[in-house]
Amino acid sequence: MRYSFAVLFSLIIFSFVGCNSKTGENLKKEFMPLARGENDEIILVIDSTQWEGQVGEKLRDIYQRYIPMLPQDEYEFSVNKVNPRKLNDVLKSAKNMIFVMTLDSRTSESRAIRDYFTDSSLKKIQRDSSIYYTIRKDEFAKGQIVLFLFAQDSEALVRKLDDNESSLRNLFTSAVRDRTREGLLAKSEKTLVNKIKEDHPYTIHVPFGWDLAKNLPNFIWLRKLEAQSELNVFVYEGDYKDQAVFNHVDELREEITSTYLRDSERPEIYITRQPQVPVMTTRVSFKDMFAVEARALWKISDNSGGGPFVSYTFVDEKNQKLYYIEGYVYSPATKKKHLIREVEAILSTFELSEAAKPNS
Repeated sequence: MRYSFAVLFSLIIFSFVGCNSKTGENLKKEFMPLARGENDEIILVIDSTQWEGQVGEKLRDIYQRYIPMLPQDEYEFSVNKVNPRKLNDVLKSAKNMIFVMTLDSRTSESRAIRDYFTDSSLKKIQRDSSIYYTIRKDEFAKGQIVLFLFAQDSEALVRKLDDNESSLRNLFTSAVRDRTREGLLAKSEKTLVNKIKEDHPYTIHVPFGWDLAKNLPNFIWLRKLEAQSELNVFVYEGDYKDQAVFNHVDELREEITSTYLRDSERPEIYITRQPQVPVMTTRVSFKDMFAVEARALWKISDNSGGGPFVSYTFVDEKNQKLYYIEGYVYSPATKKKHLIREVEAILSTFELSEAAKPNS
């Protein structure tokens, strides 16, 4: 029988390290260091032979893929493979960790990884081939996520990884998104947040350092200007006519940006899309509503600048209003994944007013 990722999580309860009592766990966490490093860094603890074999190849497929629609190639995660025998307290304080172990491997590195498993958990792995992972939070540091991957042999583990690739990746993708949003929400421009709430049937978080560049009845534009970069978020509200709009998000965007994002001094110049790069669209759920996520590259119409963007298109069905919300960044000749994650985090704070929410 094949179990879902969520069901298996509820079934697997292992005690790998640490105290067993609730009091002991609380005491342990009290003296833990804070997790450190980049939000998307993963410390991967694995036997060198397995890293060079099929297990390592599959892990690279999952965690070392490029983020789509960025001008430069950038990995979604920064994966650092670590020799288990050289795992020290500094490395163990990383925000994300993965331990990989199979019972058939007898090398000294694999034996070092098995030390993180109790005898009872090793016996359970031997008996039950359906289980292949467990997740531990705050294992060695506060704010940390540790994923243990295991199987009876390498071939079995590769099959599990192959069958659950999306869920295993999303575990850390979600963690990176949540940490990014948490950092942004720590301090906000409350006056601007309240202004938007008063003028529009929705709310959106405005982090400290951002400005409200434009505030029209059906359009707002948020912007953050820095020495080497520019971050932008805008929200468009229009009448919903028919569902065909979801098949032509690129045309909708062109209509919006050519209308509202023009140079005030040189109106012939506006934000458009790089036509040689097709828009990558995905059907997703956004705030419990059907939406189309779009990713592509934008440019200024005179070709003086450009960069990546991400957007969501969805409908307020109660009021028959169409929403298009987008974040785009400009940072020439630099890496952009952290910037695009910042505008994504702001987009994720968008909320319709209570009167417009489904089932309200």
